Amino acid sequence: MQLRRVGLLAALVSCLGLGYLSTTAQADEVTGTWSASVEGRGNYYWETSTRVLVPAVQVRADSPGGLHLGAGYLVDVITSASIAQTGGGSDTEFTELRHGVNALVGQTFDLGSSQLELTLSGVFSTEPDYTSYVYGLESSLTFNEKSTRVSLSLSGLKDDVRATNSDLGGPLDGFKLGVGIEQTLNEVMVASLSYQFGYLDGYLGNPYRSVLRPAPVAESPEETRARHNLTARVSWALGTSTALHVLLTGYTDSWEIRALTPEVRFYQQLGRDFILRPHYRFYAQTKAWFETGGVYPSDWTGPTTNDPKMTEFTTHTLGLSAEYRLSFLANSALDFARDALLDLSFSRYWSTNSFGNGIIGTLGGKLFF
Repeated sequence: MQLRRVGLLAALVSCLGLGYLSTTAQADEVTGTWSASVEGRGNYYWETSTRVLVPAVQVRADSPGGLHLGAGYLVDVITSASIAQTGGGSDTEFTELRHGVNALVGQTFDLGSSQLELTLSGVFSTEPDYTSYVYGLESSLTFNEKSTRVSLSLSGLKDDVRATNSDLGGPLDGFKLGVGIEQTLNEVMVASLSYQFGYLDGYLGNPYRSVLRPAPVAESPEETRARHNLTARVSWALGTSTALHVLLTGYTDSWEIRALTPEVRFYQQLGRDFILRPHYRFYAQTKAWFETGGVYPSDWTGPTTNDPKMTEFTTHTLGLSAEYRLSFLANSALDFARDALLDLSFSRYWSTNSFGNGIIGTLGGKLFF
C-alpha cells in the first residue's frame, strides 16, 4: 500500500505545534563566535490501519555575521494493513521505509532599522515507489522598529510515483507561492495574516487504490489541482506567564473541496523552566466534486477517486504539549546542557472519514552550543 504524503513529518509537527526545524539558536555578536543547535525527535502516528514512526535529527549553525546553515535527516517507518501482500489471499501487515534529507542556507542582512532575511532550502525523500524533490526560497523583511514583518516564499515540487506491482504511476510537478504579514498591535497582542497558492500537475492518484466501474480499475483523479489557503492568527499575552493563540484557516481548491479550521492554543508557564500547552483543533471539509464513494457507472468519463480524504468529513483534535528547560544542570558537570530543552506532545483526534480516529505523539530534545 503506497501512502501519498508530501511532507508527512511537517504535517505531524504542524498538528502538534512543535517543529523539528525550529531555529531559535542565535550567534553571539559580542564575542564574534558561532552558535549551533542539535535537535532529535521521535514522532508517532496511529490510526486503524496504519502506524508511522518518524525519528529525525536536525542541526543548525548561525554565524555572528548573519549566515545560517542547517541540515537534517528523517526516516518514516510505515506499517500498514495490506491485502494479500504475500500472494496467499490473506490480510497481512506491510512495512515500508521512507528516507528524507533536508538542507538550508540563509543570510540575514542588517539594514539599519530593518532586517532582511533570505533562505534557500531543499528536501529530498525516497521510498520504494516514490521520489520527491522540494526546493524553495523564503524571504522576510522586518521594519517599523521590528513591529512589522512581511514575508514572501516560493517553492517547487518534482515527484515521481511508480507502483511496484504494475506500470501505473507517473510524474508530479507543482509550485507554491506564499505571502504573509505579522504586526505587533500593542504590548500584549500580535496579529498575522498569510496566504498560500499551490498548483499541482501530473499523477495525483494512488496506483494501489481502485474504484468500481463496475469491475475494479485504478482510480484516476484530475491531473491538475489549484489550492488556496488563508490563515489568520492572533496572539495575546494574558499576564507575564500566560498566552492565548487563536487561529482560523480557510481552504478551497479546484476540485471544489472547501475546508475551515479553527484552532485554539493556550500557553501556561509554570515556574521558570516548564511550559504547558493544551490545544484544540476542529476541521471540516466538503467532498471533491467527482467523489462518489468509489463506485462509478460504466459510462462515466470523468475523473474517479476512492480516497477517504476526498470525502466530506469532520475532525476534532485535542492535545497537550509540555516543554522543560534543563536549567538545574547549571554549574554541574553537565553545565553545557543548562539551556537544553525537552518536549513531549500527545494529540488524540476523532474523524468521521473511513480512516477513523487516531493518535499523534512526539518526544524530542534540543541542545544548544
